[in-house]
Amino acid sequence: MNEKLRKAIQNNNDLYKAIFKPHQIESHHNSSIWYYLEKTPPLYSNLVTLSEDWKPDEIFRQIDATYGVENWEEWSIKDSFQTLNLIEYGFKKLFDAKWLYLEVENFKPIQSDKKLNYKIVESEEILADWRKAWDTNENLGKEIFKPKLLDDPKVRFIAGFEEQNLISGCFINETEHVLGISNFFAPDESIEYWSGLVEFIFASFNFADIIGYERDDLAKELQLLGFETIGDLTVWLKN
Repeated sequence: MNEKLRKAIQNNNDLYKAIFKPHQIESHHNSSIWYYLEKTPPLYSNLVTLSEDWKPDEIFRQIDATYGVENWEEWSIKDSFQTLNLIEYGFKKLFDAKWLYLEVENFKPIQSDKKLNYKIVESEEILADWRKAWDTNENLGKEIFKPKLLDDPKVRFIAGFEEQNLISGCFINETEHVLGISNFFAPDESIEYWSGLVEFIFASFNFADIIGYERDDLAKELQLLGFETIGDLTVWLKN
């Protein structure tokens, strides 16, 4: 595994740990997987692979059994290397995506008339507005993004305002001198919003490299800003 991909996977796992901490969900890991034995918040997997060689094992069977006994609506696996086929275990492919890495010196901002005022969210009131802008299902946002996250020094919510209206943003987490971007949202799919947000992040957080993952079409477009693709991943869902 190359170093950039290792950092990306580690950052993503640390994102899970941050999100799950207010839920008091404990993480576990070995050389092949990160995993969670309890029901996870919506959109977050119970198992993330750390090795291309991992195959369904006793831990997998334990989680799958709990899913059945406790009647979870679903559970998912993030295949960090896009090497698995889990159809025979009752899973379906939810989506494919690309791991992304942006080195500071490779960033190519786009000139745009989409000039937003970006801020770091510091209050529960603005966090509530951020969650509504991120997804119209307010209960989903409340279930995932707890106010206690505002006290975690390793994570930040970024909000982009057009006048007084919060219309864009993302969630970031810091590990190993890289910043992970997730949960990006904007009024449309233009990468001009990405450009402005990344520019703000670089200026606000000591110019650390940025990592994340996005589905193939957006990943290709983000290369215009200097992002490089460093690997493939798949999320598998059972419900």
